[in-house]
Amino acid sequence: MMLFRLPQLAPAAVSQRLDEITPFLEKSMKGATVTKDTVKQDLERAAELQRSTLRAVVALSKVTGSGNSLKFDKFVAEVRMSSQWASEFKDLQGV
Repeated sequence: MMLFRLPQLAPAAVSQRLDEITPFLEKSMKGATVTKDTVKQDLERAAELQRSTLRAVVALSKVTGSGNSLKFDKFVAEVRMSSQWASEFKDLQGV
């Protein structure tokens, strides 16, 4: 929720730190590791985390000057081309 609101409040500060938060966003988007002990609740929790992360990524991608962050731009491009997230990314972006 903070990453969703922060770009609106301090876009310059956020754009300077996009490369630092990208690994954490990537980790959140990977989803749950399925083992023999995995229950449905764990999968639902992981899916909700992915949706929340996607909302944050869309908000962060709207930050002006995000072209300065190569890691983040690459990550956004991967999410946009992902078969799992491409349509939801466009819906959230309002395109």
